[in-house]
Amino acid sequence: MGSIDQIMQHDHERLDALLEACATAVQESRWQDAAGLLEQFRRGIVEGHMFVEETMLFPAFEALEGGDEHSLTALLRKGHQDLQVFFQEMAEAIEAQDAEEFNDFLSTVQTILKQHDAREEAELYPHLADALPDHGAAAAQRIADGPREKGNE
Repeated sequence: MGSIDQIMQHDHERLDALLEACATAVQESRWQDAAGLLEQFRRGIVEGHMFVEETMLFPAFEALEGGDEHSLTALLRKGHQDLQVFFQEMAEAIEAQDAEEFNDFLSTVQTILKQHDAREEAELYPHLADALPDHGAAAAQRIADGPREKGNE
């Protein structure tokens, strides 16, 4: 197993690839495939990646930085909330079989994710191995296990 920053960066790449596969399915009018890929992406990012960040990584970083919500983690949490609205809009565009609308949302999401991921990779992840009592092993295992239904945490 790699370091927590490598694991989280790899997960960014995995999620980006799912989103690209979804975009390809939309371009090819494979609407059912697109819907499934978007749901796989959404679950992976919301119930896997963001869950780990918000319940394990952000609190560890905040404790390292003084205990209260840090401006960086506040910004990242806000980004998570904003992105989830766009994920729903993308799902609705797929349901309506509206490739143009989907692509508009996709462009916005990709721009937000690029900036968001870069900030996490530069400002958050490098500090986490020492901030986490297990050096990120539990977070890494949670990412490896994949998303779970809420209530089965």
